[in-house]
Amino acid sequence: MIPKTKLITGLATSLILGLLGETSVIAQDIYIDSNCKQNQQLAEFDRFTVMYKSEFQTNGKIYWLYSGQYIDGSSIVCISRTGFRQAKLLNIQQIQSGYVEKISKSPRNRTTFFVTVRYGNGSDVPTTQYQLNLSTPEKPVITKLRSWKS
Repeated sequence: MIPKTKLITGLATSLILGLLGETSVIAQDIYIDSNCKQNQQLAEFDRFTVMYKSEFQTNGKIYWLYSGQYIDGSSIVCISRTGFRQAKLLNIQQIQSGYVEKISKSPRNRTTFFVTVRYGNGSDVPTTQYQLNLSTPEKPVITKLRSWKS
């Protein structure tokens, strides 16, 4: 016969583990290649992990702006239609040549994003914040807002 305290403890543990198993969610990383195309089968040295993705609408079409990070921390910034269709690198040298530290959507304009880029890895490196206007995705406009060393 099982002592009452062990039985109660065992039942409580089973209940907790059962609840955790049903409520926990495991997010799967999204991988893209150097041309911004999604591919979950890429080897570690051939892939960028999507670190930021935001949907926006302009001219009646829905787009995604997203950034992928390589294993060394370097980044690429991409644009596509939903579902990674017509994916391509955003053709703006200033944000493709550094380490994207942060991207955020403007609260005032649904097609404008703020992109912070570090031009080096480590401390005391030049950092610049840009405003990226994607109201015409085929002709993105970038404006330098401020620079500093961090």
